Amino acid sequence: MLAVGASAGAWADQGLIKQGEERFKINLGGALTQNDSSLRLDGSNGQGREVDLEDAGLSDDSTGLFASATWRFASKHRIGLQTFSIRRDGSATTAETIGLGDQSVPAGTSLSADSEARFLIANYQYSFIKNDSLELAGMIGVYAARYKFKFDASSPVIDVDRNTDVPLPVIGASLDYYLNPRWTVSIFGEAMKIEIGDVDGRLYYGGISTDYMFTRHFGLGIGYSLSDMQTDVTKGNFEGQINWRITSLFGYAQFRF
Repeated sequence: MLAVGASAGAWADQGLIKQGEERFKINLGGALTQNDSSLRLDGSNGQGREVDLEDAGLSDDSTGLFASATWRFASKHRIGLQTFSIRRDGSATTAETIGLGDQSVPAGTSLSADSEARFLIANYQYSFIKNDSLELAGMIGVYAARYKFKFDASSPVIDVDRNTDVPLPVIGASLDYYLNPRWTVSIFGEAMKIEIGDVDGRLYYGGISTDYMFTRHFGLGIGYSLSDMQTDVTKGNFEGQINWRITSLFGYAQFRF
């Protein structure tokens, strides 16, 4: 992509959609994620102990699909959506006694763990600066996730199944730099620390990507993102805390219209 982009001046750019003027931008691809996560499930007698989920048997790495779309409904106004999921399972022998809600898991227990998280990220962007070279925008939106955790053991019998929804508002900024009519480099960052009802959380989310358009409507891209979230939740069948740091390397096909 770098070699092709460096020689882009020799390409015929007639017919390309002008950078920053597309109506729709759609990314479809896959991601390799590295996870560092922990969970605390509180029991009826008070606050529980934090459990490192990777030590409990969940794998550090995972792969999955992701999709995102941007609708530019006016020259400086955009709405963006992104969705992806992370599913992990595994088993491990506990090195020490751990607490999962009201259940105590003794050291030496063969514990099976299953975790699933589905993410939906939505935002509105307004471009304060927009020209032929770059576009700088402010962002406001929501970073929502649905978490499911399940732990099983046969000796002793352990059956823990918890799930919760965590929506967090975020604010941030994005920058798109147009190297030439085909090649774009983009960076963004969002953050928030807030208490809303039964959710008290903080979140940092940022990334960088680059994409190259081979035709008027089709291109390829690659990127890297990092999210770091900590949230305390007391609603439904979930009382406790979730900590999750996710680094993602992703590649995608891009479609512009």
